[in-house]
Amino acid sequence: MTLPPRFERVVTALGALARPFVLFSAGGSSALATVSIVWMRLDLMAGAAFITAAWAGTGVLYGAKALEERSKAKADAQARVAEAAITPMSEPTDP
Repeated sequence: MTLPPRFERVVTALGALARPFVLFSAGGSSALATVSIVWMRLDLMAGAAFITAAWAGTGVLYGAKALEERSKAKADAQARVAEAAITPMSEPTDP
């Protein structure tokens, strides 16, 4: 499904805003949850395990996004190469 150009711009802008928001909210919630776990249980290992799991999950999401962008760029490059191979080259003109 293709979106109209103005909707594509909105989706791109929301995506650009969402990524930093995810990092900030994940950092804040991880810090708050870690302090809460340590405060309630007085167990530093439980807090460390939680923050490790939270940031590992965030890392997996960003790694998957990077792989998606890489495969998208590779497909775009292959399409451009194929398009260049099909398009005939024009003869140079002497002035």
